[in-house]
Amino acid sequence: MIELHRFEHLRIAQAFSDFLSSQNITNIIEQSEFQYPIMIKNKNQLAQAKLELALFLDNPNQSKYLSASWKTGKTEPASSQLAYANVSLLSNFKNHGGLFTHSIFIICIIIYALTAFNVFNPMNSLFAFFRQQPFDYIESWRFITPAFLHFSLLHIVFNLLWWWQLAGLIEKQHGKQRLIFLFLFSAIASNLAQFFLVGPYFGGLSGVVYGLVGYCWLTGQLNKQSQVHLPNSMFVFLLGWLILGFVDLLPANVANYAHLIGLLAGLTLAAVCHKLKL
Repeated sequence: MIELHRFEHLRIAQAFSDFLSSQNITNIIEQSEFQYPIMIKNKNQLAQAKLELALFLDNPNQSKYLSASWKTGKTEPASSQLAYANVSLLSNFKNHGGLFTHSIFIICIIIYALTAFNVFNPMNSLFAFFRQQPFDYIESWRFITPAFLHFSLLHIVFNLLWWWQLAGLIEKQHGKQRLIFLFLFSAIASNLAQFFLVGPYFGGLSGVVYGLVGYCWLTGQLNKQSQVHLPNSMFVFLLGWLILGFVDLLPANVANYAHLIGLLAGLTLAAVCHKLKL
């Protein structure tokens, strides 16, 4: 099966899916975290499906779309028509991302487990950022590795859920190299900002996560047909979370500048990739 497009709303996805069926284009709707991908079963029908998609996105309120469900004879609730590609949680985890997505996920869990069991103090470990300037460039990994450090269960769960969702999407659609570059760019930029503006005692994947957020959101805004995108509602929610950190309304210490610079790094990379048509 080939993914054609991801919709944010089930009703819209169902209307288009039913229209495709009325045109004898075999398709199913899969369920994702907050998206509804339409999958085309026959690759020979993909070109026609893309043409119909462009027409639908241009004017989704045409009567032919609104009446498609009746013409196809599908009167059961939309939720019963959802096709789940894989009900296995482990398989879903594996299939959503690629090697790099899974590797960062596992590294963060291992380091957090070692921290939780007091195997080592993360702030005194080789993963921590440099304590002072000038930097010892022999240990240049320290520009990146604070992203692997997490200090509470809520901290790591929040970061890894967003990492899995967004990094997996980017790696699948734009490739491993793009994700690796985005990871390195946002990690280094956010870590440097946090060091210079606050100090060396910080950690977490949040700066990178906000880099993913910025990249996915702006990519979707610049290309409405892109498979890599983030709903406006989710972007506003995460932007609000960032603002709450700056006004000191969150119940924990937050690396605010790492979040902000990470977001800007992601937005910048999305803009550059769009400009260069990468």
